Amino acid sequence: MPQTNTLKYVSIQHELGMAIGTALRLRPMLLSFSRVCLRRLGLAAVHFHFRQLDDGSVQLRAEDDSHAVSLSHYLSLPLHSQVPDVADFGPGSGSAVRCAHRVEEGSGGHTYAFALGSFGVITLCRIKGPLDDAIIELLKPLIERLGLSCQASIEHEGLLLAIAARKKAEETILHQLLHDDLTQMPNRRQLMRLLEEELAIATGHESFGALLFLDLDRFKVVNDTLGHAIGDQLLIAVATILQGSMGEDGIAARLSGDEFVILLRRRAGSQAEAIGRVDALLGRIRAEFSGTIQAGDHLLYVTPSIGIELFPDGECSAEQILRRADTAMYQAKLSGLSSSVYYDRQLSSDLEWRREIEKELQFALKDLGQFELHYQTQHDGAGHCIGAEALIRWNSPYRETVVPHEFIPIAEETGLILDLGRWVLKRACEDVRRFQDSILPASFRKVSVNVSAVQFNRDDFVGILSDIIAETGANPELLAIEITESALIRNKESAIGKMAALRNQGIEVIIDDFGTGFSSLSYLSRLPVGTLKIDQEFVRNIDSVPGNQAIVETIVALGHTLGIQLIAEGVETQAEQECLKIIGCSLYQGFLFSRPAPLEDVLEALAVAAAG
Repeated sequence: MPQTNTLKYVSIQHELGMAIGTALRLRPMLLSFSRVCLRRLGLAAVHFHFRQLDDGSVQLRAEDDSHAVSLSHYLSLPLHSQVPDVADFGPGSGSAVRCAHRVEEGSGGHTYAFALGSFGVITLCRIKGPLDDAIIELLKPLIERLGLSCQASIEHEGLLLAIAARKKAEETILHQLLHDDLTQMPNRRQLMRLLEEELAIATGHESFGALLFLDLDRFKVVNDTLGHAIGDQLLIAVATILQGSMGEDGIAARLSGDEFVILLRRRAGSQAEAIGRVDALLGRIRAEFSGTIQAGDHLLYVTPSIGIELFPDGECSAEQILRRADTAMYQAKLSGLSSSVYYDRQLSSDLEWRREIEKELQFALKDLGQFELHYQTQHDGAGHCIGAEALIRWNSPYRETVVPHEFIPIAEETGLILDLGRWVLKRACEDVRRFQDSILPASFRKVSVNVSAVQFNRDDFVGILSDIIAETGANPELLAIEITESALIRNKESAIGKMAALRNQGIEVIIDDFGTGFSSLSYLSRLPVGTLKIDQEFVRNIDSVPGNQAIVETIVALGHTLGIQLIAEGVETQAEQECLKIIGCSLYQGFLFSRPAPLEDVLEALAVAAAG
């Protein structure tokens, strides 16, 4: 070989070798190598084909080809040059680099294909004539180096992508951890972290901050009538409104459902200044909610009830601040729609308790296993069991005991009684089926179930009860519902129609706590009532309190005149029973006869009574 050619080949080999190491990333390195090839080898084009997965990433190992396609074009220089068919070429399988040569028909051009490891092919296109054999031999070790460099670049880029993907995943997880999925607002976790920071700053600088707790009025109506999809769109719209109302003064967060919180971050030098800033914000919020809000295709009118707590206020924690604002919001709801109330420690104790009960009830209705029905039997003068009343019991995991007269009024005020009452009806009807299939005394007539006025006054009440009876297979002749006089006051004609419909199915209607209402006496004769239950307030100490005895005598006389059966509630002593018997009331319910007990215990006792 002439010395000039030797120097030329050494120069080409050196420059191509230097081009391989000019960049760590795959594409820049291949472009650099291709430019030197074009210039020093007199090529028309350089092309690269790789095994690629569906996502475009290069597949290094042939054994992973379950998700790979055949060789795919990756890069050419010049960029828009015609890409040759490489179907006849393929990646290598051994350590030696082979060269495949093809003369193109028509153009007479020469195409040289070299394997890049087991994952790709480089093709060199030349029009001027074939490459010298010495050049081809010179290229083989360089192509081998290029293949190793490609593999290193691919692995490096894969590592960078994995790191980037992990970082993005961590950022996504962190965002989800600290933000509400629906509105993308900060969630409770982030709010509490920020509140703790603001509390520490305000305490250290002897300044004041404020926390506003918002709950949407009538939001449940929107969800129940228009569906949760529209409800979600309304929540998103409300989030936008709140974030726009406060500007840079604070941060808005969503706790859950329709509950939002605003933390005022600009600290005031005095309590009066803090109140002024809160009042200004309240004005902006009221203005935003004065009109309708777009939620999907609907224009809706909702308002927020807002509770406010200024901090610091004594040795209070961030959790206590939130709870106080929540309590103030509850007071605002009791004050009417679109109200706002500052936390007042003197008025808060009972409200905090009621608010806690409401929250616990909401959770309990998602885990109905916390509730159960006990039954208290009813008896005639001879002691025979004539029926049983279903009484709800709440086994709360948060407190030792919560008696019905404490949580039922709260459930009625908040509308939770609808879900709770439906569960009671279904469970009672399931239990009625158990009574049907059990051994009962011949005197046993009815199982009675208390129905809230809120529940009874709904238009669909009779239909819901009928569906439950059909579903459970309960005998309606064995079922009675107990309603208070207050259930009859709101819509008398509707109540009469429902009671008649129930009686037509064989379901008896009992007026519970009779004598404590106002207006039922004037139209009692029109009501299809089977039984009156004399309220225990009048039964208690009837033998020694003349006033109670006079009231019960009047009720008993009225019942006898109208042909209505009477049961006295809360009979606890033999003296009370004897007095009631003399007056003319011969059916009783109370601790003198039995205490409320689980269904199994009651059925067992009834079976014993039937056998005796």
